[in-house]
Amino acid sequence: MLFPKYRITLLIIVFGALAVKISAQRLAGLSTKWDDSFSEWIIYGENEEFEGEITMRWQMRGDWTEWDFRIGELSGQIKTKWNNDANLWELRSDNQIITIRTVWKDDWRQWEIKNGDVRIDVKSNWSNILEEWSTTGDRHGTMQIFTAWEGELRDWVIEDDLDTEISIPTKIAMAFIPVFYATPKF
Repeated sequence: MLFPKYRITLLIIVFGALAVKISAQRLAGLSTKWDDSFSEWIIYGENEEFEGEITMRWQMRGDWTEWDFRIGELSGQIKTKWNNDANLWELRSDNQIITIRTVWKDDWRQWEIKNGDVRIDVKSNWSNILEEWSTTGDRHGTMQIFTAWEGELRDWVIEDDLDTEISIPTKIAMAFIPVFYATPKF
């Protein structure tokens, strides 16, 4: 065997490098999978290659409160914490529970995303048009989320300039909520 005592060290270095690569991924956009439905979304990475998907869990029942996502080997679910209360959502993935809550009750234009000690607010840039969103403050970097074309809610662009410490599940939460509340439910 070639260098048997260094094999474990080499494996640790390789897996460590892969973990850094995964945590440093940047989101680039979301698009509906089908032109006539907002229940399945494709997630694109920074090179705009296909990265993953977000799908409504109970499509046949028309239940918009539970979603599943997958990006590579990372998967999770997004759902409202309580039935009949859309002010509080949870994203569960990779041993993380990310809370997504409205800053003000029943005001769908400003949300707080919290993952442990990381707290980021996402706010609509306009009060009457939900097609442009951004993070408030720049403590953890910035993220802009907007439609690729005005009035066209099927394609969204994400300008992800968040710090590398912000996890992919947190970024998915930050992108999901604006897109969910801006699009029709059919």
